Order: sequence, then C-alpha cells, then structure tokens
Amino acid sequence: MNTHLKRWVLLGLTAASLGIMASSASDVHIQSYIVHADSYQIPYAGKEKEFQHKINPGYGSALVFKDKKSDGTIEFYGITDRGPNGDIPKYLKDGKKKSGKFFPTPKFTPSIGVITVSPTKHRADITQSIPLNVQGKPITGKPLPDGLTGSTNELALNFAMKNLGTDKNGLDTEGLTVDKDGNFWISDEYGPFILKANKNGTILEKYGPGTGLPTILADRVPNRGSEGLTIDENGHIFALIQSPLNVDGKTAKTSKYTRIIELDPTTKETTMYAYPVDVGYKNTGAAKLGDITSIGHKQFLMIEQGKQHGRMQNLIYKVDLNDATPIANNGDLEYGRLDGKIIPAKKELILDLRANGWNIEKAEGLALLPDRKTIAVVNDNDFGIDINVSDKKVNNPSVSDYTYNSNKNIFVYNKDKSIHNIKLSLKKNAPTEQESQIWFFTLPHTL
Repeated sequence: MNTHLKRWVLLGLTAASLGIMASSASDVHIQSYIVHADSYQIPYAGKEKEFQHKINPGYGSALVFKDKKSDGTIEFYGITDRGPNGDIPKYLKDGKKKSGKFFPTPKFTPSIGVITVSPTKHRADITQSIPLNVQGKPITGKPLPDGLTGSTNELALNFAMKNLGTDKNGLDTEGLTVDKDGNFWISDEYGPFILKANKNGTILEKYGPGTGLPTILADRVPNRGSEGLTIDENGHIFALIQSPLNVDGKTAKTSKYTRIIELDPTTKETTMYAYPVDVGYKNTGAAKLGDITSIGHKQFLMIEQGKQHGRMQNLIYKVDLNDATPIANNGDLEYGRLDGKIIPAKKELILDLRANGWNIEKAEGLALLPDRKTIAVVNDNDFGIDINVSDKKVNNPSVSDYTYNSNKNIFVYNKDKSIHNIKLSLKKNAPTEQESQIWFFTLPHTL
C-alpha cells in the first residue's frame, strides 16, 4: 500500500474535555508505506499452510528518528515486543486459575530494527536487526519466573498445552530511544523495567521497581507496564506507564491518571508526574498510552488510544510538564486524594489519526522529523497472527469459550460445562492488522 491523501480536518475539543482547543481546520499531508521485512521472517515449525513455516515480524512497538540521507532516504530505529503470542483458554491447575499466552516461537529474541524509508522508490524495509542479549546470551520474551520483580504469573504454552517455562531475563519490550553516546534505552511492560543497552544490543543497566525506579510502579496492571520512552536534550529519560496503576488491586479502572517517570541516568534520581487520561472511556483502565517523543523544554508528543464513547480513538497529544507537580511514591494519586491539589501534565490535541485516514487498531511508534512538522507513526501488527479454534460442535468458537483442566487434560466448553475436543492453531489476523505500516503526517505548522 502506498497511499497519498490530502484532506482538511476539523479538530475539536480534546477528549479529556480540558477546555483546550486543538488545531482548527488543518491541511495535513499524508503518506504511508508497508514496512517489508522479507529477510527477517521468523522461522515457525507449525504446519498451517497459510504461514509456510514463517511469521511476519513486527518492529513497530516504538519509533526513533535515526538519519535522513541526501537522497531523501529516512532511517528510523524500531523495536519488537516479546514476540508472537496469543491468548490461552482459562487454565485450571489444582483448582486454581492461571493466565497465560501461547508462544508459537518460544526462542524468539526481542530485537531492535532499522526501518529504511525510500520515498523515491515508494518503499520501506527493515534493513538491520539487533537482537537483545545479556552477556552475549540472547534473551526471550517469555514471562519471568513467579516471585521475581516483573513476574506476571503467566504461563507460556505451546498448542499441546505444554508449559514452555520462563526466562529470568525475559522482556516485553515496548519503548526505545538513543542517547548521545549511541546507547539504546528501552522500556518494558513486564517490570516495568527501563534498560540501557549498547549498540550491539547487550544490556548494560536494568532499572525496576525498588531497583532504581519507584516501588509504586510494581502495581502496574500485568502487561500494562512501561510503554513509550524518550530522551530529552538534557539526557534525561522519560517513560510512560501504559494505563492507570492498580494500587491494592482497587484503582485500575477508576484512577483519573497514569504516570510519567523521569530518570536522570547520571544521578539515578527519579521524578513522577500525573498524566490525566481522557474521560470518554467506559472506565479509565481502557486508556492505553503509546509512544512518547521529546520535542524539547519538557514538552513531548504522545499517543493516547482506546475506545472512547464506543469508538476506537488514536490521538496524538502535545504534553507539557513544565508546571506539573512531582508525585510521591504512594497511591494517593490513584485513590483521588490529590484531586485539586496538584497540577497534572498539560495536554493539547495535535492530531486525530483516525480523522486523517488511520484505520489500524494500534498506533505504537511515534517520531518527529527534523522539520518539526512531519510526524511519523508506526503500528504494532502483533506479528499478524491470531489464535484459531476448531470445534465441530460450535460455530465460530473463540479461545475464551473454553477452560482447560490441566489435571485431567480436558477442554470444557464454558456455556454448558461439557467436554469438547478442540484443536488450537495459528491463523492470520485481519488484513489491515497483518502488515507493519509507517505513516507520515505533515502538519501546516511547526511544533
């Protein structure tokens, strides 16, 4: 797909109803490309014919501007998440429920990629991949062992419902930036963790709740840890918590705020700020922050997305922390005890992606080009896969229709509690979600 769209878009009040007027009728120039990754297909041992023993990779969990060549070619860094995975049925062991994921390629290594866009060739490609490692040993995206900081208590399974084990160094990578020395900084959803890696992908430093990051961050909702990450002109790292924290298991759906963390890599000091999520969600736990990129002077561009008023929204806000109140390492923010007593981050709607042709579920990577007018956005294609269920007794079955009793090795159909023989396998996702895409939105004004 190489589409070229130009349209006038009227942007109204922010969904957060903050009384901030977004850019009015704006002429936004749009260009988009499929990101080809032919040389970096993921080997897959499954027999499903539609996959031909390979899975399409996805490097769209984050985006960082790298370089622009004299011929107009633009290079970015992107990053994968933990790898191909999909939901499992409810899993019972000794009468207790466990959550988990299918991992069809359990040895997959989360990796940083170079995305090269050539406007003259009307093409975008992955041209390099840098696997992450600890002391030379590749990591995986499998969950951490129970009891470790960052553990989600998930099971990693194959389609025979066999446990694939854990990885003490496992990461669900999401955010990415590069410092002045060429080191990568990465955020992770498990811990949440913030990591520093060298240009070869070797992890040098790792910060987590209680080990360099505030302990309150351990109350993240599982798999809703640190999403976007960026670096400012002072070398400070800024990371987002994807959704409101679940303090004492009570605030995930009610808190008005999620958190932005500032880390000074030199002094190791951290500061937290309150980010007010939009008010149009069924509950605030449906809010998901995506990527963040610094535009200088404690101002940022940031993606907020999720269903608001029953419709999917993918919104880019300008966020200003200059007057924001530092937030303590406790749950007062999430419980509402600070309402009216603090100044949260200021937010202003810059671009409504869906009003500008975006038709993909997740916008996860974000970068601003040097012209300070062109915003690049990539999607997370989740490797283009979904889980297929075959059941001769049920029309259009889904994974959530079943409970697996591991002690008896049986699948129970939830609606009538009867035993069913089912087959689990991979299927390709909807066409618009299968491919990685990079879009360019050029605004009529600089940021």
